[in-house]
Amino acid sequence: MSTEYGIAGKKYLVTGASSGIGQATAIAISKLGGRLVLSARNEERLNQTYLKLEGEGHFIVPHDLTELDGIKSFVRKCVAVDGQAFDGLVFSGGAGKLQPIRAITLSDILHVMHLNFCAYALMLKEFSSRRVLNNGGSIVALSSRAAAYPGKSNGAYAGSKSAMDAISEVAAQEFVSRQIRVNTIRPENTDTPLAARFFSTISPEAKKELYPLGALVTDDLCDLITFLLGDLSKKITGQHIYISAGNFGSSIDYLI
Repeated sequence: MSTEYGIAGKKYLVTGASSGIGQATAIAISKLGGRLVLSARNEERLNQTYLKLEGEGHFIVPHDLTELDGIKSFVRKCVAVDGQAFDGLVFSGGAGKLQPIRAITLSDILHVMHLNFCAYALMLKEFSSRRVLNNGGSIVALSSRAAAYPGKSNGAYAGSKSAMDAISEVAAQEFVSRQIRVNTIRPENTDTPLAARFFSTISPEAKKELYPLGALVTDDLCDLITFLLGDLSKKITGQHIYISAGNFGSSIDYLI
């Protein structure tokens, strides 16, 4: 077990832990000796993640983050599983679909904003408490390339991720007196079930041209997330780190 990261023995909440990046991140944290509270809507799939974890001291607390009124009690339950405050939060998962502005509805906008921004903002509020997050903790949220390079049909999704990034900068400034760091990651499309449609519609040649360093996989994001959670990044806060895979923000509209 590596002690270099400074994660061993510390407690982390990972949302969206039932699949994809959230699941892979939880497994990576467990391999570094971290203790986990796993959360997502689907308890059965959370149990599948739980079985893949290394070490002990892990818990499952299912919750649907679109139920905004329940976030305060949800976080309290997560603390109460062992009576200890957290050392970090990974806000993973999210919602969004491709829709041109002419077709978008208020319901579509609210659905995306509730999960990608409102839930995150309320989680930040709860994690501002000393009873929830220890001094020196780290918060990492999964944003998107769309926050920096919004494309066609990305209006609501890009807006929600831009809002996520903005409030993260505010939180970084407000929490810094307690040595708490807040950062977001803006990955290019990552080869997960959520992006299966995208990767199934482009040729190997187009993929290589778009991502000369190779398309992102979950391990690429886990490496950065664990770095940002741990002691190796102790002076980094208020940043939005773009994982380009060599793309440099080129449009992907022609591929969609």
